[in-house]
Amino acid sequence: MNTSSLTQIQLPGAARRWIGLAAILGAVFAMAELPLYFVEPACDPAVCGVETGSLMSDNLILTRTLFNFLALTLFLVFMTGIRFLITRADARYEWFGAVAGTAGVAWTIIDMAAKGLEGGTAIKTTELIDPTRTVPTYLLYGSITHLVLVVFGLAFGYAVLRSRALAPWVGWSSFAIAVLHLAAVPSMYFGFNSSEFYAANGWGAVAMFNGTTAIWLAAVGVAALRNRTSPASALA
Repeated sequence: MNTSSLTQIQLPGAARRWIGLAAILGAVFAMAELPLYFVEPACDPAVCGVETGSLMSDNLILTRTLFNFLALTLFLVFMTGIRFLITRADARYEWFGAVAGTAGVAWTIIDMAAKGLEGGTAIKTTELIDPTRTVPTYLLYGSITHLVLVVFGLAFGYAVLRSRALAPWVGWSSFAIAVLHLAAVPSMYFGFNSSEFYAANGWGAVAMFNGTTAIWLAAVGVAALRNRTSPASALA
């Protein structure tokens, strides 16, 4: 009986640590991936052509893809824990936690599929390519991802503020993340020149916006680690 009781008390704390650490480590791999997009200097479209871009080695593309897979796998762990965090704080807002977590999981799968197609194309082709232009997955990791993260940001922010599962700044900043990604949705109308800020695959609308989200998720992970007790557990 005593062992069972201890397990029931300690398990939520262990789960919270896993959730927080997953967000932090995911951000580490995401930020390690981003500089690899800028290793090769941008090529003048007048010389290379918009469709060609900056040619990259297979090893560079696959290393970048691997970092992306690791980051998204860790973010997947974090996203599956959101419902737990919200429900433990206040079960009345479980649905909002479920919406946020589901949208977050969808983001990781969509983005992983897009980057997998890029890596697979690099393996298959014999010549050097720029997968950000050659492989037409722009909408997957662009506008589609942005829309899914809008849903995530709104649902997560509301759930956090109402349930008080985490610090209030997490909820308000989640709304800011949603607005950021909403602003990037129309980038699908501005071509696929990745060297431009606001293209469908642009360095601003994709790399910078997603990088900002990764850093924010790391901060949320820290907040989850520091918030050791929820209102529900305190009352208990």
